[in-house]
Amino acid sequence: MTTAAAAASFFTWVLFFLLVPEFGRCVSAQIGPGSRLSTKDQSQAWVSDNGTFAFGFTPVDFPDQYLLAIWFAELPGDRTVVWSANRNSPVGTSAFLDFDNTGNLLLLDGSTTVWTSNTSGVGVEAAIMSETGNFILYSANQRIVWQSFSHPSDTLLPGQPLTVSLELKSSNSSSRGGYYTLNMLQQPTALSLALSYNLPESYDSSPDSYNNYSYWSGPEISNGTGEVVAILDKAGSFGVVYGASSDGAVYVYKNDADDAGLSSASNQSTGPSVLRRITLETNGNLRLYRWDNDVNGSHQWVPEWAAVSNPCDIAGICGNGICKLEKNMTNSSCTCLPGSSKSGTQTKCYGNSSVTGKCGSQHENLTSQFKIAAVQQTNYYYSDSSVIANYSDMETGSKCGNTCLSDCECVASVYGLSEEKAYCWILRDLEFGGFEDTGSTLFVKVESDGSSNPESNTRGSGASNDSDHNAPDNKVVVLPIVLTMTVLIGLLCCLLYFSVHRRRSIKRALQNSLLVVSGAPVNFSFRDLQCRTNNFSHLLGTGGFGHVYKGSLGDSSFIAVKKLDRVLPHGEKEFITEVNTIGSMHHMNLVRLCGYCSEGSHRYVTFLEEN
Repeated sequence: MTTAAAAASFFTWVLFFLLVPEFGRCVSAQIGPGSRLSTKDQSQAWVSDNGTFAFGFTPVDFPDQYLLAIWFAELPGDRTVVWSANRNSPVGTSAFLDFDNTGNLLLLDGSTTVWTSNTSGVGVEAAIMSETGNFILYSANQRIVWQSFSHPSDTLLPGQPLTVSLELKSSNSSSRGGYYTLNMLQQPTALSLALSYNLPESYDSSPDSYNNYSYWSGPEISNGTGEVVAILDKAGSFGVVYGASSDGAVYVYKNDADDAGLSSASNQSTGPSVLRRITLETNGNLRLYRWDNDVNGSHQWVPEWAAVSNPCDIAGICGNGICKLEKNMTNSSCTCLPGSSKSGTQTKCYGNSSVTGKCGSQHENLTSQFKIAAVQQTNYYYSDSSVIANYSDMETGSKCGNTCLSDCECVASVYGLSEEKAYCWILRDLEFGGFEDTGSTLFVKVESDGSSNPESNTRGSGASNDSDHNAPDNKVVVLPIVLTMTVLIGLLCCLLYFSVHRRRSIKRALQNSLLVVSGAPVNFSFRDLQCRTNNFSHLLGTGGFGHVYKGSLGDSSFIAVKKLDRVLPHGEKEFITEVNTIGSMHHMNLVRLCGYCSEGSHRYVTFLEEN
């Protein structure tokens, strides 16, 4: 090799590592049997030639837990997973993926086999992480033996077909919360792309009666003569392609800039220029995302379309509880029904089997053990297998509730109007959740011994208190409290009245006591004395009890106003004693008492000057 060639080769490898800085030892192109990936070395991954996708181990939210997954390799600060072999069973730090010499992919966590491609002995000679995000195992003649596109998890990439035999499946939201699927449902005369809420198979011993409920439906395809697939194309359009030559297409969502059409999407062999994905989220909504490198200066996934705009249109979003749409019309909250509750920090409600309908040993009705709780303005999602009967002749909602009470298999009934005609559905289970509906009432059968959940019996304006069996007990507790408070308030009012009345009586007695003074002294106000003495400006003299000021009565009569300094500010008795003493003294050389002032701390007596 020449020096120039060696330098060029060295420059190529340096450039490769600079372009893909996240992985110290990345393997691209073909991967041969005997290769291995380990959680102990997360810098190692198998990357597509265009650097868009990576296959390897990626951490999850829990410490030391990993998924074997495919993700977008070139997005800064983002590892959005588009496929995973073990998304519901993360592995630990001792796990590894072995692409063994038999052509089999084997995920081991210690000595436990977590996942396998089951491709041993079928001629697999190489694997490749393609530029479209599809991880493929090839045989010697380039025949595809296994591919991740044929085993989707919750995401579709552009060009990835969802056939009739495949489905997108959300991760389980809880052990009893069910999961969501997107797949083709067989209708009587057509196929329909649909979103469904599914109950876990382990939920009941007879899972046939607990199947699914479809809450969103895409286009129905009838008279299709060829393969039917749902597909997302490069331009971001999503729909269903059908027909022998794949020349028929029905759009679920069409991007305005899409000129190529859905039919060409399945022939895609290279990665898209704009990164997109369509994901079935854990909340049951199907959403299309586009990666945007400039969203207010940041890089992030931007939603372009969603199958469901109202979250309460999604069955099971509240477990078996009731979904209530918030004022912003985009968020929702969950309220539990009578007989159900939320577990721990979960937001969903789950039924309590002890408060559901029961039949006796001879299938007799145990009506005395149950009562009906009415939840106003509420409707419910139910599958065909949940319906015991449907009545169209019910005159009132109470009859619909009583009909459920009289049927030992019934756990709830729904009463409402459809095109001005009444209906009453008798249901044997409540599993798929409910929603607000001003024209419907839900009647739930609960035990009559008070064991139902107190929180669930109150739902704002939605719960009816007519059948609340706790009402008498509440009255027994509240009534004594109200009576006691009434008596206490009455006593306080009486004490206040007597106190005020006593003060007024004392004041009147003090004032009347001055009338014993000969000549009925005048009760002057302090303001009146200020005016008559020109604000006490003319001092006649001082005595042992205070100062004496000159004043006039306005009829050419002059008075002497004496301020009593030694009398306490509030000493009514001392003041009256002083006035009575002075007023009872009559002598030709003494002036006559003509009035007084007792206002607050002011104590004055007035004497009429003799001519």
